[in-house]
Amino acid sequence: MIPVTPENTLPAVEVSDRLAEAARYAVLGRLLPVLLHDVAGSMQPVLMRLVLLERRVQKPQADLDAITKGVISLSALTKQAAADCIAALGWISSNDDPQVGLRSAVDEAGQWLVMELAVNPLALVNSVADDSTTVPRSFMRSVLMGAMLAFCDQHAVSGFLEVTLEPAGRLHLRLRPGDAGQLPESFDVVQKTRLIDWPDVQAMATACGIEMAQGDGWLTLDLPGC
Repeated sequence: MIPVTPENTLPAVEVSDRLAEAARYAVLGRLLPVLLHDVAGSMQPVLMRLVLLERRVQKPQADLDAITKGVISLSALTKQAAADCIAALGWISSNDDPQVGLRSAVDEAGQWLVMELAVNPLALVNSVADDSTTVPRSFMRSVLMGAMLAFCDQHAVSGFLEVTLEPAGRLHLRLRPGDAGQLPESFDVVQKTRLIDWPDVQAMATACGIEMAQGDGWLTLDLPGC
């Protein structure tokens, strides 16, 4: 074991950056099954169309018009599949970080986490009025996604995860009880391969220069500048 000395101790800033990076990879790891499912779903129509086209070509009297239409259709499907694969890879590494509408960002996060929310079970309530407020896409893919996963990982009963935009650009996430019962005084953690906890969200928020506050069943995030 290497002894810890002042010479090999990392600066606090670098430690914080590494924690944020680890948290982002943890969020990505939780999303990989969804990404792989989307890529496979994009390729399936291409493979089906390719099999059909191959059968038509192998017929003794091939229908050239049908083959031509099949090639055109296959080309369109292939282009769409390539675009979907590139979009999926963008979650892993992307040089672009466009601004996106906040309401749309919350909806998109909910779509990616639809299975996580259903299993726990939580219903997402997007109370952000519109897309007049924008955030960097990286904020949605790291901090917002991580915060929603943290709620999924640490609640014990069914309920509603409500997202609202407060004055002065503060995003508020609140867990409300559903019909099944009241929120517990302390959350019982659901066992999973890698939980997303509040320190993970805090590390990602700090890396983006975002102020975060968190309490029993709620969390607030000042909107970035990421």
